[in-house]
Amino acid sequence: MANQRPFSEYEPKWQGIWEERGTYRATESGADTFYGLIEFPYPSGAGLHVGHPRSYTANDVVTRKRRMEGKNVLYPIGWDAFGLPTENFAIKHKIKPQDATEQNITTFTRQLKSIGFGFDWSREVNTTDPAYYKWTQWMFLQFFKSQFNPNTGKAESVKDPLAPVPEGDVSRMAYKSKTIINWCPNCKIGLANEEAQGGECERCGTKVEKREKAQWMIGITNYAERLLQDLGTVDYLDRIEKQQIDWIGKSVGANVIFTTTTGEEITVFTTRPDTLFGATYMVFAPEHALVAQWMQDGTLTNADAVAQYREEATKKTDIERGAEGKAKTGVRLDGV
Repeated sequence: MANQRPFSEYEPKWQGIWEERGTYRATESGADTFYGLIEFPYPSGAGLHVGHPRSYTANDVVTRKRRMEGKNVLYPIGWDAFGLPTENFAIKHKIKPQDATEQNITTFTRQLKSIGFGFDWSREVNTTDPAYYKWTQWMFLQFFKSQFNPNTGKAESVKDPLAPVPEGDVSRMAYKSKTIINWCPNCKIGLANEEAQGGECERCGTKVEKREKAQWMIGITNYAERLLQDLGTVDYLDRIEKQQIDWIGKSVGANVIFTTTTGEEITVFTTRPDTLFGATYMVFAPEHALVAQWMQDGTLTNADAVAQYREEATKKTDIERGAEGKAKTGVRLDGV
């Protein structure tokens, strides 16, 4: 027992040696390579939370094993530092967002290095660095100036990128469209489904609402078939490959137009047009524009009940609303 040394002495010593020797640096050449990538931390808080080392440790084990097998391993680190959470953190602590980001990155770096992760720090990136984001801006401009040609399966340059784009035209590789998002009324930011588990903001606990916001979209769905084919070029576990297939969401079917008693046409996509003669009703999303229109113009004779249901729906996440096996709910649109 007398010969034991505390970790506070030997860990910094060896971490310093690893950094000096470049133990975890990937080389530019070498055929036998392995690329390990984590989801870069978002430095909008005062330090790491337990979820960071939990997921990073798993990848660190894999990359260390690959390195011991003689592979040239690239295991980079970076900072996903743009966004409203950083601005909210800065407002809360009465400092500039750029100062908050710099301070938080310094803390995150110290904490990650103290754990001893095998990141290649020579390749560190920061999304708030102009030398980095000038390229993301350049990429967006290429999308904005292009449109998808279904005949060739490729994107082509648009003659006049600044010409007005017809509403509903999604052929452009970058286009603006309204969509429903998870909205935290306290943080005043949009949230991913994972950040709104249980219908509450993971940062402040406020009940999340559904709101319609104008968003920039990238036409990834134009490449659904290419994405599916290229899954054969990567080594995914079966369950992860299935998740990717479900996420890509390719579906083959037909658009069918129905006419309501009030004269509007509704386009419905179906994968089973052979069953249409057995249809007894159609379902609108609570946020559908026609539902709002019929409520406003007095068409619906039960507008109060519809309004109440719409209000309840705004408090549910997409995961809750689309959960498999959940009890179906709804309200009739009386008057249509």
